[in-house]
Amino acid sequence: MKIDASALRRSSIAKVGAALLALIAALLLAQRLRAVSHRYDHFDFLVFYGWWTDYSGGGNPWTDQRGPMLGCNYTPAFIEIFSPLAHVQQKTAFWLWQGAQVLCMAAAMLLLALGGDSPLKIVPTIVVLSLVLISRPFSAALSWSQIAPMLLALLCGAWYCARRNRPAIAGLWLALAALLKVFPAGVAGYFLFARNWRALAWTVAFFAVGVMATNPAHWIELVTNGLPISYRITGHGGLTVLAFVRQCVAHFSGTRGAGEPFFAVWGFTALFDFALLAIAIALTTTGRARSDLDGLLFGLWVALAILLSPLAWSQDILLLLPACVFGILAAWDGYEVAEPSGTAALLAGAAMLSVCVVTSLIKAVPHPGFLIVLITYLGAALIFRARTRQQLP
Repeated sequence: MKIDASALRRSSIAKVGAALLALIAALLLAQRLRAVSHRYDHFDFLVFYGWWTDYSGGGNPWTDQRGPMLGCNYTPAFIEIFSPLAHVQQKTAFWLWQGAQVLCMAAAMLLLALGGDSPLKIVPTIVVLSLVLISRPFSAALSWSQIAPMLLALLCGAWYCARRNRPAIAGLWLALAALLKVFPAGVAGYFLFARNWRALAWTVAFFAVGVMATNPAHWIELVTNGLPISYRITGHGGLTVLAFVRQCVAHFSGTRGAGEPFFAVWGFTALFDFALLAIAIALTTTGRARSDLDGLLFGLWVALAILLSPLAWSQDILLLLPACVFGILAAWDGYEVAEPSGTAALLAGAAMLSVCVVTSLIKAVPHPGFLIVLITYLGAALIFRARTRQQLP
């Protein structure tokens, strides 16, 4: 058998490059963990630990109005599940929390790499994981002690198990993600409109059990006391349609703070949300049979869940990883067989996804938040539409 020397050389260069990138990512990760080592006594972990301590001591974080937030705007499941951390020293709890986020990030990437029709090889998997670890969203998740890596791992686990025809476990992971921060419940549309009825039923069942197990009265208090806090702190920032609409309405109405016209804000938000939702529904109903594009479809619904969320911040851009990875792969795989119009769509979509990647990696590049999530969603939708118009080989 004749060995292609040039192919072996390229393979060796790729492996060495991936190893060097992994080493750089590991060194930067160690440096960033050292840089945030003092933040166990800072926002947001200080707030979380206060809620867990209050709850463990028999208090009610949603009505006690303690701490800088004057109440709790996280779910009862989040407080219940992580409240045991209040029984260890705050600094120890902080490092357990950070370690869990790093492991979840690695697990999420592994699930994405293994879950597709054509699993990613070890070199591209290492490259993507290394880039994620040095990205701005992951650094923000560490700095602010957010659970974006954990949510991503749970969502990827739900998708992976659904692909392996394990609907009960898929439903469990998606329900747990929704119980922790509510807005991942939007990813249930991936099951609903793809007609994966068993996974959807298990998701609903596990979510209902989770609500009952964590005291339904606390969920009511979350709605009555926590959501107003979320609306107030959403302000003019964040990644969501609601935050963008509030900013626009405030600009044109000349209002400040939370003084925007309520009905105008929610009316325009609903119209924007329905338009984005219609795109996902149309693509899912027409392309659900394409198993090779299932990962991209999943990423599309995750991006939509962020846009529809009442509260999402810069670190939640980590959740766009499935859309970026599977979108760029789909554009690459479909480029050679695409007709001219399809080629243009694939290139445009890949360019839109690349904007998200570049702004996440280069700190000097402005990061306009909502617009990045929106163009990522539309870019993934454009690629998915172009690929579904191609005939399967």
